[in-house]
Amino acid sequence: MSDTAPQGMLYRTLGRTGEKVSVIGIGGWHIGLPDVDEQLSIRIIRTAVDRGINFMDNCWDYNDGVSEIRMGKALRDGYRDRVFLMTKIDGRSKKRPRGSSTSRFSASKST
Repeated sequence: MSDTAPQGMLYRTLGRTGEKVSVIGIGGWHIGLPDVDEQLSIRIIRTAVDRGINFMDNCWDYNDGVSEIRMGKALRDGYRDRVFLMTKIDGRSKKRPRGSSTSRFSASKST
């Protein structure tokens, strides 16, 4: 099942959530790289959203958290309401070592 927005972006329903997400997404890893200017990162994300991309992916572990901070800045001013933001849970954190629980209950409780 897919829908098309006026800009030509294709959307699909994400599993059983009922959420419509763009078939193209923006990953957050690259926007936090040291040689990528923060303003460029923000412009990349906002331009993508303005063109119909609403699926964003990030992780607390990308570039020591810089990627999440920059994406957060980009999603200010109403942009956050226009995207489906996904993150990864990899079973470890800065406080807990690998092997900690990643059960569905634990993951949903922590978000």
